Amino acid sequence: MTDRLAALMPGLTVQAVGLDQDDANLLIWRCADGFVLGPAGAMCDGAEQRLAARVAGGVWLEHLWPDMPAVRVSLGDPIYPLVDLALAELARPRCGTATVMQGYIQAIIVHVLRNAIEQGTVTSGVLAGLADPRLSRVLVALHDAPAQDWNVERMAGLAGMSRSAFMARFAKVLGVPPASYLRQFRMTRARHDLSAGAKTRTVARRYGYGSTEAFSRALRATGQAA
Repeated sequence: MTDRLAALMPGLTVQAVGLDQDDANLLIWRCADGFVLGPAGAMCDGAEQRLAARVAGGVWLEHLWPDMPAVRVSLGDPIYPLVDLALAELARPRCGTATVMQGYIQAIIVHVLRNAIEQGTVTSGVLAGLADPRLSRVLVALHDAPAQDWNVERMAGLAGMSRSAFMARFAKVLGVPPASYLRQFRMTRARHDLSAGAKTRTVARRYGYGSTEAFSRALRATGQAA
């Protein structure tokens, strides 16, 4: 089985969890028929907010979450017991609650993203591309091997499409040409690695740059100094 999310999750951290966190970007509300999960602007009418979390890091925050629709979770859904556990832990904190909540929130995010891919609930952006049977083969390959010397012909071959059809489909779904997407992905991962303490030379090689100078120029072009 191809894991379409594995390369997008590294660096994801839960910075704060509570009932009313500033700058929260994941909220959980209780409704009459269960729960609603989503970004801050997704609250439905008549819902009672039960959890607010601020999540950061990883490619997830920059490319996946802002356009996510609200997700309804009803009794019987596989994710329902996990949400129930998270809310119970928040209501009665004990030793280790912070660590437990990290795991719960990360697992909830994976469930939400996986559901969006499997059900095709997002119509544009990375999740929409991962939901597309042809584009997903290309995206997973780019995510797994960003340092390789990718060109459009090779990507189109992976997708099983002509060059022109692939270019048009990719730009329509992802909103940018393939080369631009790959550059953005490389830079996002590179910034994460640098912030984690990796050396510039190592990161440059990891993401396909022949020299630290070329890598530094690419970082400056995206507003980040090496």
